[in-house]
Amino acid sequence: MKRSKRTLVVAAALLGAAQPGLSQTGSAALHITVTGISSAKGVVRVALCPPQTGFPDCQTRVVRSASLPIKGGQAVTEFDGLAPGTYAVSVFHDANGNGKLDRFAGIPREGYGFSRNPGFKPRAPKFSEAEITVTGGTAVVIKLRYIL
Repeated sequence: MKRSKRTLVVAAALLGAAQPGLSQTGSAALHITVTGISSAKGVVRVALCPPQTGFPDCQTRVVRSASLPIKGGQAVTEFDGLAPGTYAVSVFHDANGNGKLDRFAGIPREGYGFSRNPGFKPRAPKFSEAEITVTGGTAVVIKLRYIL
């Protein structure tokens, strides 16, 4: 992929661009509160993923994404104008601001979490374990988990 095209794809994902076939105009809103953040360093990165996109790493197929400041041990955002439907949210605490979830031997070194707060398993959750239905005004609270 050429650099300019790759830059556009990354920029579209970071700005929350919709995928073809997913309406970005709608009457639904999702309020997300991330709790359990261990420090005020860095930001919390949030991705709203539609079904069948390789959750939790939906990358360029993300419906919306955000980098959130940390205040009082939590981070908050609201995605409005969503098409009502089923989504899953993945979040991580990018404490060092490098734009990725750091790992050691495959184990996350930074805090992470998912909608519906699925229990710990030695694998990432499946979409069905984190899916939420967004209609009208929906709110979720996601508690970060730190392993290392």
